Amino acid sequence: MNRTRNLLVVCLLSLLPTLSPAADPPDAAPVMSGDAIAQALRHPVTRGFTPRGLTRRDTEPAQSVNLNVPFARNSSTLQPQAAAQLNELRAALTSPFLRKDRFVIAGHTDGKGDPRYNKLLSLRRAETVKRFLVANGVDAARLQTAGFGAEQLLTPDDPEDPRNRRVEIRDLGDASP
Repeated sequence: MNRTRNLLVVCLLSLLPTLSPAADPPDAAPVMSGDAIAQALRHPVTRGFTPRGLTRRDTEPAQSVNLNVPFARNSSTLQPQAAAQLNELRAALTSPFLRKDRFVIAGHTDGKGDPRYNKLLSLRRAETVKRFLVANGVDAARLQTAGFGAEQLLTPDDPEDPRNRRVEIRDLGDASP
């Protein structure tokens, strides 16, 4: 009897880790630090060399970074855990390296649902991020918004992949005249 009871207790204790909720959901992306965001958005420093008679055309895309900013389902309402990522973004945008630059906040969705709805939802989410940043000290004149819906998927082979739902920050360069 004692042996059976002990075996039962051991079995129940071994199940506890699987029964308790995890601290973070397995698909939750870690918060990117302000320094990492600033590094990703910083334009590479190049020397200003222009050979006589030749012109240079910059064909490289703008510096950008994709962030996982959680919103309520089918909504532009920020989840409480979004504040941590957005505070890091604010720190990056007000850092000495980026404080003079302009940015586009681009919202993206996955491929589920109506494309027109997704495009509007992604724009509303980008505008929500802008409002958060402006309320926390970023100059509104430095920020533009865009909504792309599912037009620019990170994983085009898997349109419903949650990684497609993201907020992209693109550096447009110096805002000073």
